[in-house]
Amino acid sequence: MKFHKTSSLIYLGLILLLASQQMNAQGRLINHGPYLQHLSTDEVTVVWTTNTDCISWVEAYEFDGSTFYQKERPKYFSSSDGLKTIGKIHKVTLLDLKPATRYAYRIFSREVVSKTYNNPIFGRTDASEVYQRQPLFFTTVNADKEKTSVIVLADVHNGSAKIGSLLKDVSLDEMDFLVTNGDFVGTFNKEEDIFDGGLDTLADLFASAKPVYVVRGNHETRGTMAPVFKDYFYFPENKFYYTFNSGKTLFLVLDCGEDKPDSDKEYNNLVDFDAYRSQQARWLKQVVASEKFKSAEHVIVFLHMPPFFPGRNPWHGEMEMREKLVPILNGAGIDLMISGHTHRYAFIDKNQEGNNFPIIVMNNNCRMDLTIDKSGIKAKTTDINKKVLSDLSFK
Repeated sequence: MKFHKTSSLIYLGLILLLASQQMNAQGRLINHGPYLQHLSTDEVTVVWTTNTDCISWVEAYEFDGSTFYQKERPKYFSSSDGLKTIGKIHKVTLLDLKPATRYAYRIFSREVVSKTYNNPIFGRTDASEVYQRQPLFFTTVNADKEKTSVIVLADVHNGSAKIGSLLKDVSLDEMDFLVTNGDFVGTFNKEEDIFDGGLDTLADLFASAKPVYVVRGNHETRGTMAPVFKDYFYFPENKFYYTFNSGKTLFLVLDCGEDKPDSDKEYNNLVDFDAYRSQQARWLKQVVASEKFKSAEHVIVFLHMPPFFPGRNPWHGEMEMREKLVPILNGAGIDLMISGHTHRYAFIDKNQEGNNFPIIVMNNNCRMDLTIDKSGIKAKTTDINKKVLSDLSFK
């Protein structure tokens, strides 16, 4: 039998479609998430993944007690430069939202079997379930809020069970967001390192409603997938160093890079962190000179590697931060730095080691409950056995 070219393409498309439908009948397309990133007064980014290439979107509306089945809802697509994104990682940013407002949302992914733009072939569609159950929710930030409650974890190192233990008695309704302060993974060689390693646990507990802010540690720079670690999260201006606000507090996230010299044999001539930290220092000078920095009532810095640690001979990365970042922070009047990395708890008081600001260094088996209100900053650090390591206050 002789096929025309057009008939051949249609036949091939039908085969691909049937194969796709058979494969997806065995399971869902959406395999991780959703989890929220960078929730502010007027925007939020929703992230999830699928097990095959899809286009994706979010439907959301200002919650008024109605359901998704009553009328069409606004759609926000994953797209870039006007083209809908086709892939397995989906990041959708919702813009122009109202402050201090509760929104209902759900996510959609539609499989793209053939990516030919003039004749695409779609497979099945998957979505978060809202039939006879509540949709997903988030509430945008109130710019004038007087209290911010934060949970901080550090050096989890693919410790999903550890995360569950540390968070099991947290009042998730009262927290505003969680910060993972570096070394969320041990080495990033495969996608499951971040999901089985803890991100699925966070999503199941709260991250579909409250955002997770990510600080890159030195271990996130290691592994074959280290160059794409950024793809699984949202970072303002696509940089690992950034700022965000909650109420009248400015949070400043810095990136330590690696701890050894760039020439160390462990990196096989593939890193350039000295120049990167210099670039970051130039950015930091602009931040501390900005109006948003000067007008903040409190400024809290997250940085995975502490620039100082009592009794420890500093490694190259720490010396770099002392030289390039600490002088800027010393002159800026920040209120607190929170670090990890050493797997040992320490409190370094103001002016103790050349730092003009207090530093709390978390160990790898603790969480911090951080509260900022009109009375100041309170930081309570508790280990996995519920032992209080410190309960500190800063004006």
